[in-house]
Amino acid sequence: MKVTFRVIGSEEDLEELTGTEENVHFCFRPSEKNIFDLLKKCPKLKRIQLPPSYHKTVSNTTKLLLQMRGIQTAVGDIWGHRTDIEKTASVEV
Repeated sequence: MKVTFRVIGSEEDLEELTGTEENVHFCFRPSEKNIFDLLKKCPKLKRIQLPPSYHKTVSNTTKLLLQMRGIQTAVGDIWGHRTDIEKTASVEV
């Protein structure tokens, strides 16, 4: 199944979210504050994808919060994507 992710390459990209995003990929290691800001800004969020190395460092508390909200966490990479050209990327999950 192909899913279109809104690619977030920096904290500045978080500020540009429209609030309608359902799938988000972080290219950087998000802090708990970044995750909470994302949850506030995007109430329809269904899935967060992180690279494997970042996924391992997300706290259990944050994972539990996402699970309680029904938000899936996925592990995956989006290589060579330039967010200055295109803000979204379609990925097979």
